[in-house]
Amino acid sequence: MTAPEKKQILYVDDESQALKYFEKLFGDRFATATAGSVNEAIAYLDEHASQVGVLLTDQRMPGKVGTNLLEHCRHHHPNISRVLTTAYSDLEAAVKAVNEGGAFRYLTKPWNEDELVGTLLRALDYHEALEERDRLMHEKLSVLHRLIIMDRVRGLATAATALEGRIHNAWDALADYMQQSPVQQRIRVQMAEIANLNMIGIARREAEMMIKSVVKLLEDAVAPATGFQAGQSLPELVKQFIEQEQEELAVDDVTLRVETIPDVRLETDPGLFLRLLYILVRRLADMQEQPLIITLSAETTADGMTLKMSGNFAGMTSGHFNSLFSAAVPLQHWPMGLDMDLLSAFMIVHHLGGQLTINAAPPAGPGFLVALPLKPPKPTFNPANAAWFDTVFDSIQAWEEDAIHEFD
Repeated sequence: MTAPEKKQILYVDDESQALKYFEKLFGDRFATATAGSVNEAIAYLDEHASQVGVLLTDQRMPGKVGTNLLEHCRHHHPNISRVLTTAYSDLEAAVKAVNEGGAFRYLTKPWNEDELVGTLLRALDYHEALEERDRLMHEKLSVLHRLIIMDRVRGLATAATALEGRIHNAWDALADYMQQSPVQQRIRVQMAEIANLNMIGIARREAEMMIKSVVKLLEDAVAPATGFQAGQSLPELVKQFIEQEQEELAVDDVTLRVETIPDVRLETDPGLFLRLLYILVRRLADMQEQPLIITLSAETTADGMTLKMSGNFAGMTSGHFNSLFSAAVPLQHWPMGLDMDLLSAFMIVHHLGGQLTINAAPPAGPGFLVALPLKPPKPTFNPANAAWFDTVFDSIQAWEEDAIHEFD
């Protein structure tokens, strides 16, 4: 195992002789770096802050003084221990160093070598303690975050099991949704409640979230159902959707441009098919500043048809993509609100016997691809199975190993 790299003592002084003296005197005992001004020190910290454990700065320098540097370091690199030194008995500077710069210690020149060495050693120990504290806290927050995602997945799995009798292939729909979710795509997430360790707030929000998710599924994937009907004309269904939604689209300054729609007939649930179109259009409409053009087209395949929907903007941002999966991934902020939850669309598509794919970027996106059979397969009861859980939790494991969590 490689030994940890020694953290540097960064000494800042406008006198070049003082810098040379410092390196000569302490270079054998510590890893050292020097800077001749506050601005030079800030530039060094911008590039090498992770290598610095202690900042030792003189107070009296032209332009910005030592306390200015301490204050900057306190805000931008708070774990670096900060020590102020000056040749003047300046009580005001000492008080300011502590109050504004969070100084670890204040020393006067000329230095007592033993006192300075002792101060630097204790400052390094303090820096290491802060780093270890943050590391342990980050690990704890990461574990909490994973547990919350796993608990949410468990709740969604329970909901899918309960809905299996009303929605065909509910388990497959949830598995497909999870495999395309930010857990699999390694999207960064933030949770203010976790960072603050507000466990009551987390529990309450998660309970509310799960109830709203189930209600949303019932509203979108169960209530609009009219039953499967043979001979449903795809052009007529698209035309009916446009007639129903044209007023709302006009208010939102959204243009739905319909391109080639083949004259095919489906055995499908027209109520759910129209609801699916509505969900997908609204998702794209909510992602872009108006006006927006949404292009809708379709083509036949060997055993069915493929419906393509795309927007005229560059692509989905990580916030947009995150919000599509708010049912699965805890978010600090839902950019578009709960109505951006796309799980209902996955449930509808799988109920109709098809597959839904999210295309986040051009040329295929931003948009959606829906593959549907002309005649759905005979529905079967699909209970929960271990393989599905392996797929989901393997995704969570990969997300964990990437270590990309962000906390406020």
